[in-house]
Amino acid sequence: MTLTLFHTPGTRSVRARWLMEEMGVIYDLKTLEYDGAYFASDEFRKINPMGKIPAMYDGETLINESIAIMQYVMERYGPTELNVPATDPEFATYLQWLHMGESGVSGYIAVSFGHVSGEDPYQVSEKYDVYCRYQVEKALGMLEARLERREYILDRGFSAADLSMGYALMFAAVCTGTAYTPTVSAYLGRLMGRPAMQRALSDIPAEMLSMFA
Repeated sequence: MTLTLFHTPGTRSVRARWLMEEMGVIYDLKTLEYDGAYFASDEFRKINPMGKIPAMYDGETLINESIAIMQYVMERYGPTELNVPATDPEFATYLQWLHMGESGVSGYIAVSFGHVSGEDPYQVSEKYDVYCRYQVEKALGMLEARLERREYILDRGFSAADLSMGYALMFAAVCTGTAYTPTVSAYLGRLMGRPAMQRALSDIPAEMLSMFA
């Protein structure tokens, strides 16, 4: 089977690309520039009915959503140390943080970024924007506490949970200027320095990446 990832630089498809680079999985990259009109078209919605990136084909099998793609690749193309089996004592913690990167950070940041963009479909009330930013602050506080005695989220070391959260931190910094504590900044620096992450970001402008140097 051939994996084909639909990718737009800087979007959540970075998660899937980073994962596959870490695992050494062979895949075809179909890069699309951001085009709201095309993503809303009937042609693209045959690939992703939500009109979003990422999307991925594994042969004839189509799967959307970045975390779902990550889980699919790890299960189908593993085993990999990035995944944590259900028998592991840290399995529950792993699942929580694997999904926290999206549900606790990226999802809220996307709302705030859309709001400040000024585009009509993404406008929300100021109160809801404040609420979204507050939820991100809470998640970052949890992450800070988690990293007090660890280099990565799990005691066992780097995992897909870090990959999920790492993209979320990058997304938040770029899109809304979210500031981090020294502990979280050092964590993000470790993630950004991974060769697989660098390859996944190879199509991002250097000036954007310089903020993480």
